[in-house]
Amino acid sequence: MVRVFCDFDGTVAHQDVGASLFREYAGEKAKEIVRRYIDGEINARECLTQVCAAMGSLSREEFIRFVDRFDIDPHFPEFIRFCEEREIPVTILSDGLDAYVERVLNNYKLGRLVWFANHVEFVEQDGATRLVPSFPYRDAECERCGNCKRNHLLTMSGDEDVIVYVGDGISDECPVRYADVVFAKDGLVPYCQKQNITYHTYDHFGDVQSRLQDVLGHKRIKQRREAVMARRDVFMQG
Repeated sequence: MVRVFCDFDGTVAHQDVGASLFREYAGEKAKEIVRRYIDGEINARECLTQVCAAMGSLSREEFIRFVDRFDIDPHFPEFIRFCEEREIPVTILSDGLDAYVERVLNNYKLGRLVWFANHVEFVEQDGATRLVPSFPYRDAECERCGNCKRNHLLTMSGDEDVIVYVGDGISDECPVRYADVVFAKDGLVPYCQKQNITYHTYDHFGDVQSRLQDVLGHKRIKQRREAVMARRDVFMQG
């Protein structure tokens, strides 16, 4: 079976909703915190925790109004129809916050999709509403990410499955090592080049659909040897 996994911010969502949220409500503090994350000084959990604390008070209602400004890749709904017609499961994996992932998907009547993200609560403290993140899908042995995309990819796939991954950034660097077919853009492209991971470039999900349609039609989709070995190594170590 072919299984598709994809990132959310900048991939399913046209823009990076999380980054925009943090810039809007935490300003320069957010830039410095994110810089430290990009430079490897802090991990994703520390980054999200610090930037949420720096945002100050934000009500759920104001949060929703902000999130409702964002749209998705206009080709994504058609891509989902394409996959559903062929019984190809699609799972969204985000290292952002579940509150905005859920809101955006519901806005586009895509709430039926399977997705995983970090959790956030709106907590009343001293007359203010604070965003407090938690990480139900962290990996106990990995300090890098909040939501371990690799673990979702592995636990939801079988030995014979062909794993397709679509992404664009830092949180996608780990899972592409375990994927058989990789679609990359933006910051994920140089990572794939550096790691010698075969990839296809894309601008939107119309490109992904076209490529998948071609390889499925010619029955040329197959597992990537390096990815299979990487997946086996994880289970052997476990």
